[in-house]
Amino acid sequence: MTSLSLIARKLFLLTLVAVGLIIPAAAQSVAPQPGEGIWGLLRRSGVTPTSKRVEAFRSLNADKLGASSQLKVGVAYRIPDYDEGSASPAASISTPASSTASRYEIFGDQYEMVERRSNRLAGHYYYIVSGHGGSDPGSVGELNGRSIPEDEIAYDTALRVARELLKDGAMVYMIVRDPNDGIRDAEYLPPDRDEYYYGNVRMSSNYTRRLRQRAEVINKLYDRNRGSARSQQVVSVHVDAMAGRNQPQIDVHFAYSSDSGRALGRSLQTSIRNQYRAHQPDRGYKGRLVRRDLYILNHTKPVAVLVELGNIRHRGDQIRLTKPGNRQAMAQWIAAGLREQAVGDSGSTTLAVRAEP
Repeated sequence: MTSLSLIARKLFLLTLVAVGLIIPAAAQSVAPQPGEGIWGLLRRSGVTPTSKRVEAFRSLNADKLGASSQLKVGVAYRIPDYDEGSASPAASISTPASSTASRYEIFGDQYEMVERRSNRLAGHYYYIVSGHGGSDPGSVGELNGRSIPEDEIAYDTALRVARELLKDGAMVYMIVRDPNDGIRDAEYLPPDRDEYYYGNVRMSSNYTRRLRQRAEVINKLYDRNRGSARSQQVVSVHVDAMAGRNQPQIDVHFAYSSDSGRALGRSLQTSIRNQYRAHQPDRGYKGRLVRRDLYILNHTKPVAVLVELGNIRHRGDQIRLTKPGNRQAMAQWIAAGLREQAVGDSGSTTLAVRAEP
């Protein structure tokens, strides 16, 4: 082979490596922790996860992966040797795809492209926090022999809320993050434990410490953004587990002695009530607006509100929450309430998406 041919071959191989079609030979081997997915394993190994790097990992370990690319405990997987300094995907950072559409990988392949429809929420900052995560799935319901983890329902709905807000030009931060679980149009959402906090902050296994971590992440962002933001708000999404409730409903909780929290909660409550009146007038809506002494409401600098999507122990709510169309409807209703509170415009009198009983 001539010198020129050797040079050309090397350049070709370097090009393939650069675009991720060939994996660099030098690779470490790491065994996953229980419940850990590919994204979490890459991040723990010092590699910032992206869609291309996940595909590279799958190609490198094709003979070791289980069904649906599940990792097996006790098996060592090779980690692609990539530069650790690359930026991780963030819900507040996008890659422009056109003049009106941007890409947000956190939403998953099917929903990553977000078309901007207006700038009504420009300058308004939202910190979306789905409840629990990591080693804590929250309350777990059971329907038809399948588990319904609170954190997965909350995370899927929170992603949908974030996406709706981005459509109107808001700046949105997903505080709890699970990049391998984008928006999922499935009834049953499998649990995992690889969630982390914005800024690649690993979730503590200690409950109290996790609560503090969330507040610390939000408060740092609040201080950073206060000079440019018109408003900053925290929306925490949970699923209730209190016994004794008969009617499916959405409760909005806010910290006591917080007038701004009360106003935000009332806006959300009004939006949801209006949608129920429009789409299910016979059932009615009895969601409450109550005062609660909760850590995320009392220890975050922006005004904060906690939304309960329903009761995970109530069979009717279980059926409702497992339907992806209902999670989308609730996300749109919540976003409409936030728009109304921010700019006095819910977007429309009634929204196109309706929740099923």
